[in-house]
Parts: sequence; C-alpha cells; structure tokens
Amino acid sequence: MDQIQAMRVFVKIADTQSFRRAAQLLDMSNANVTRSIALLEAHLQTRLINRTTRNVSLTPGGLRYLQGCRCVLEEFDLLDRLVVSDVQEPSGTLNILAAEALSQLSLTPLLDGYRRRHPKVHVRLTLAEFDMDSLTEHYSGLYDVGIITTAAALDEELVQRPLGANQLVMCAAPGYITKHGEPVTLDELANHSFVGRQEGHLEMLNLTDTSGKSQSVSIQTVYTVNSVLMVRLAAIAAMGIAILPSQLIAGDLNAGSLTRILPNYKFDDSDETSIVYPRRQYLPAKTTSFIDYTLEYFTGKKLTKPAINNYIPPYRYDLPED
Repeated sequence: MDQIQAMRVFVKIADTQSFRRAAQLLDMSNANVTRSIALLEAHLQTRLINRTTRNVSLTPGGLRYLQGCRCVLEEFDLLDRLVVSDVQEPSGTLNILAAEALSQLSLTPLLDGYRRRHPKVHVRLTLAEFDMDSLTEHYSGLYDVGIITTAAALDEELVQRPLGANQLVMCAAPGYITKHGEPVTLDELANHSFVGRQEGHLEMLNLTDTSGKSQSVSIQTVYTVNSVLMVRLAAIAAMGIAILPSQLIAGDLNAGSLTRILPNYKFDDSDETSIVYPRRQYLPAKTTSFIDYTLEYFTGKKLTKPAINNYIPPYRYDLPED
C-alpha cells in the first residue's frame, strides 16, 4: 500500500464528502479509491469513514486522522517544492509581519530591492503595534517572516536573528521649542511635557554623555497612545517631546519637522531590530531568499554560504564586493 497516496485519497474524500467526486479529482477509478480507503483502514485497524447511500461522514478517529494527514501532506508537498525550487526562481505570496516602529525609509527600499531581485514574489506586508513579547501569539503561523524592533522572548518554534540596533532619539517640533524653549541640560527635562507609548512608556530616562558619564532624570508624560506612529504625529503637532526610533523619524529630522533634543546624550537602551521565522529544517524559497536579502540589506555584508533551507545555524559573512 502507498500510504501517502492513500492519505491523499482520504483527505480528498473528506473535502468533497464523496468517493465519486474524489475519484474524478484524483483521476482514479471508483474501485481504486474504495480499495485505497479499505487498505488504509486495515492498516490502522480502525474505521475512518462512515458511508451510506446518501452521504459520507468521518468517524471520530477519522477526524483526528484527517488533521494529521493534512500536516504530513503539507510537509511532503513543501519538500517536493523545495527540491524543485533549488533550480527555480522564488515565487508566490510572501506574508510579512513588521513592527509599526519601522519606518517607510527602511522597509520600502528593503521590499523594493527584494522584489527587483525576485519579481515573481508578491509581498503582503502587515504592520503591527503591539508588545513584542507576545509576538508568538500574533505570528501564529499566518506569516512567513517577521521583522521586529525589540529582543522578544520567543518560543522554540521561532528563530530570531539580529539585524542591528535602532537607536532612540529625543526630539520635538520647532513649534514646541518656540513656545516652551529648548532644554539644554538634563535637569531642564523635568519642566517639559513628554508624549509616548502606553506600553512601556518611560518615567525615568537613563542617558550617557559624550564622556561616558551616565545620568538618570525623571520626566512627565502628559499624553500616551498605543501606536508609535501616533506618538510621532503628536510630536510633530508640538504636543510634547518624544523619544522615538531613529529609523522612524530620520525623514522628519532631515525635513526639519522635528529637531533633536540634547543630541550629545545617548540612551543607554536601544531597540534591537531582528528578523524572525519558523524553526523548520525546510522553508520555501520565497522565505529563505527574503531572509538572505534582509540580512545583507541591514548588515551590509554578503552571505558567503547561505544555509539552504536550514536557517538555524549561524551564517558566515564576508565584506561586500566593490
């Protein structure tokens, strides 16, 4: 008995609720379909399907077996596609989950460059604003890859690879500075209004000056919101001083809509940008190619030995060719 083929027959019968329709879709005779199920049930020593003259239904054991069959067949089909994809260009829809704190300045060139290299891949990007410690709950198998902005505690089903630090920047709009003045010392920050995120908003700042001396200062947050993009807009609207990822506000700083506050100080903490993906031995070509490209894009280093379909071991890097 070809058990894999018998499992395909069983799944097709469950999907169509018909032996005859399954035989047509699989280009098999009705007798061979019936024989496949009989051999499968004999092998398992349990009945999988209740069949009457009017309908077909699964037994409780059949329902449990159906779930397992779908997983096994998915892995087999994926393996077949991966073997073929070694000599084919990546294709299909790539579902990406990215932190909202990553700006268009970093994501748009990344995705544009990737699609120029692999035009047969269609990208579906979802931006999310949530506590990254609960990433696994949001990931939930709906996405091929994620790009996050903190060192989240992931479960064993996901692999996390660092892409680099996303420095935090203290900034304010020119209108706010005109009305309230620009703080020139850390102590003056206590007299100013801050805007920030609801989750993990800061009441105490830890900063280091150019000489390496660290200092803490209390601040007053007058407006919080559960979206880093809304915090950025609040800062541009002169509602207060904000602490935002440098990638998110790089364009605002260049355009003059935001101004750095106390630029000689750096935050002791920074957001770490990472890429996450399922911990599987085999991944689709669209996923592995995007992981490769993203690592090259953020690190500026070319992979000398991409891990084909196995992204758990570390990479080696060489400097990019001139």
